[in-house]
Amino acid sequence: MRPLAERKGGLAVLFAAAAALMAFTSLRLAPGKDGSLLLSFLFFAAVVEGCIAAAAAGTLVNARWVGSVRKGLLSVSPMMLLFSFLLLPLIPFLDAYPWAGTPGIWLRKDFFIGRNLAFLLLAYVTARRFAAAPAGGEGTKVRAASYLFVFVVSQSLTAFDLVMSLEYPWISTLLGGYFFIEALYGGFAVSALLYLFLHGRPAAGDTSGSRSDLSDLSILMFGFSLMWAGLFFAQFLTIWYGNIPEEVGFIARRLSASPLRELSVAILFLLFFIPFPALLSTRMKSNPYAVSAAALSILSGILLERYVFLAPVVRFSPGALAIDFACLLVLFAAGVPRPLARRRA
Repeated sequence: MRPLAERKGGLAVLFAAAAALMAFTSLRLAPGKDGSLLLSFLFFAAVVEGCIAAAAAGTLVNARWVGSVRKGLLSVSPMMLLFSFLLLPLIPFLDAYPWAGTPGIWLRKDFFIGRNLAFLLLAYVTARRFAAAPAGGEGTKVRAASYLFVFVVSQSLTAFDLVMSLEYPWISTLLGGYFFIEALYGGFAVSALLYLFLHGRPAAGDTSGSRSDLSDLSILMFGFSLMWAGLFFAQFLTIWYGNIPEEVGFIARRLSASPLRELSVAILFLLFFIPFPALLSTRMKSNPYAVSAAALSILSGILLERYVFLAPVVRFSPGALAIDFACLLVLFAAGVPRPLARRRA
């Protein structure tokens, strides 16, 4: 029996049902009063785009590990078309943005939705073209580079438009880079989990002296934990040193009271203080339990950070958030291919 990921008709029906349920759940709530769909959108858009970006980056540098997870990483690309559709139920929520109703060109509802919709669709098209190209085939690297360019712009727009403008007039020129680096960080975390799901733990007793694909992915997660920490500190240092009321207010709203203060500290641990020491030694980089813990910590940290970004400004309906998150999680899992036969102990 073929898995759902290979039954295109069944997968299309599942996508349509999930999209309809999420749109209905969002539109039945008071317009501009609930950010549940936005939170789910921000997290899964980062993870899905990050998965494909991880495969594209690995392809550009001829990384060996790409071959073991490429199909799984690219199988989630149809979700990017769903994200384009989910921008439409978010239109009523734009009334929650402080710039809504003010004159201007850039911060105008139709142009706001239009540019984000255009780049999500462009990201979907370039991702599908990259997925359709044979691994190692002629033109594959060009398609990978094309997707990475669109990925950077798409995630930067997401950061500036959907997140930063909620705190208008607060601005951060670093936020776009912070978002696409974090999405790529999450993509490598999913790659490690996908490798373990598809292939199991690396074979014991390998005396060839070469690293396993899992070790390569662990090195990438380890390196990106340092890069994330550097970007986080650079952004925090700029706000602290500048001491501008609009910028300081952004930090103060998240550190002045519980539970956001504790959640903000938890983000530091989930995205750096857990994955960094967990993957510090060479031996732990090939340990499936350490790698799984680090990858899950990274993904949890990204989700929690998206919540902390939004929580001081918008409210969330637990029921709507559970429905939206469950729908997107099921769709994400439905696209992943079946694991290979497990090695015998």
